[in-house]
Amino acid sequence: MTPEEREEEAMDMVIRLATTINAYEEVAMTSKSTNMGTYVYEKLDAIPEEFRPRLLDELSDAGLVNCWYIAGLLYKVKLQEREAGGALDISSDLEDYQERLDMTVEKAAERGTDSFDESIDDDEYDFADDEEGRAAKARRRAALVASAAGVQVFEGRAANVPGGPFINRFQKVFYPSPKEAGVWHGRVVLKKPNIVEKYLPLYFRTNDTVERFVKVGTTAEDADLLLDYQNPPYLESDMPPAMRYPSRRTPGGDGRGGTWWPVPRLSPPPFDTLVDYLRPLGPGVYAGRGWRDGGRGDEFLTFILFRRYDASPVEAEP
Repeated sequence: MTPEEREEEAMDMVIRLATTINAYEEVAMTSKSTNMGTYVYEKLDAIPEEFRPRLLDELSDAGLVNCWYIAGLLYKVKLQEREAGGALDISSDLEDYQERLDMTVEKAAERGTDSFDESIDDDEYDFADDEEGRAAKARRRAALVASAAGVQVFEGRAANVPGGPFINRFQKVFYPSPKEAGVWHGRVVLKKPNIVEKYLPLYFRTNDTVERFVKVGTTAEDADLLLDYQNPPYLESDMPPAMRYPSRRTPGGDGRGGTWWPVPRLSPPPFDTLVDYLRPLGPGVYAGRGWRDGGRGDEFLTFILFRRYDASPVEAEP
């Protein structure tokens, strides 16, 4: 299968799945015997990981809201049955990809190189300087740069926000807490000028993922992970070296811009008491919803997150 055919097949899968999610209310009435939570998870798993974020552009606002409810159906399946083929939880998903980033860096170190230029065997590419060889070198170099940053970037979209893509698109960037095992830190990148990001850094910390599930304070709904903006990581010691002064910037991959880490500060309203809750929708895909007053107040925004796969499994292979 050529790369073009592979992309065409993946996009067909994306559009079919988006159509199902957008029409979830009608589909649910005709497929009561099917758990749509496991169905959507399996369909997302079947889509090559680099094409999953294309779903961002295919979902309607109603479909995006449906994702929260569809992901909630996973909690109606017995845990043993739900995870018979492997863990379907956000904690394991984050840890597995973090391990991939670490292995990508370790592989480069074992080869004694700070880039992947030397990692392409002559047998694999007879002409290292041809277009295919140069593209492979560029991909591996970008993967190493992104992996060394040690952060996971998720592209996000919020539902029912006026202004379209200029307002409703953002990133959430995660990294493991240097001091607390099982806890993740991060921030929301609004994709706005630095002057805006400076006053809205929107740092968060998660619950300890030793807790298998969490409950939404207002509704008692199940979720896997909560992002608390009320008590953000403040100290330099809370951040990996790449995020501390003087740079406070972690690089991106594949020609993408990096992530800026402005000085942490308390968020202004309406973010000052915000808590987001996340549910797994598929591998590297999370449905989220926020509530004010520490999760006990009014509903805020519903959104979806898709991991940006800066490092592929190939780069992490031993």
